[in-house]
Amino acid sequence: MNDKIQSNNNYETVGDDDVLLFDEATFMVRRFKKLTASKFSKILETYVVGANDQGGKKQIIDCMNELRINEQIIIFGSEINWNSPKEGIDCQVLKIGSNGWQKGKLKIEVKEDLQLGETQVCIKFCPDEPLEPKSPLDDIRQSEEYKKLSNNN
Repeated sequence: MNDKIQSNNNYETVGDDDVLLFDEATFMVRRFKKLTASKFSKILETYVVGANDQGGKKQIIDCMNELRINEQIIIFGSEINWNSPKEGIDCQVLKIGSNGWQKGKLKIEVKEDLQLGETQVCIKFCPDEPLEPKSPLDDIRQSEEYKKLSNNN
């Protein structure tokens, strides 16, 4: 099954009003994005590493804000990016206007803008089985006139 997922790169952005189902946990996409952004920001602001010049601990976000090659060369960062696994996360999506739940793989991309202090979350979904495109003839085939014509032949 992994071969099928890896070869199918048809990930589409999921709408904010769609619904995600992970095992028994259900989230509207809008709420899931907010929770993910909040958790990501909290991790960056909470965890501390090493000692700074004053002997205290530094937050991870402070460490990621700049890359010190040596005392003269300091490269400032603009953002931190985090991606879920390449193979995707098992999930089901209920899209607005669809006929039901669709099984597939979910990818999550989180971007923290270090300058603005904003976190953006993008949710993408790839169905295990792509939906068949609806034929313009399907409505005609369902009509009573078509059924009568096809029964006469």
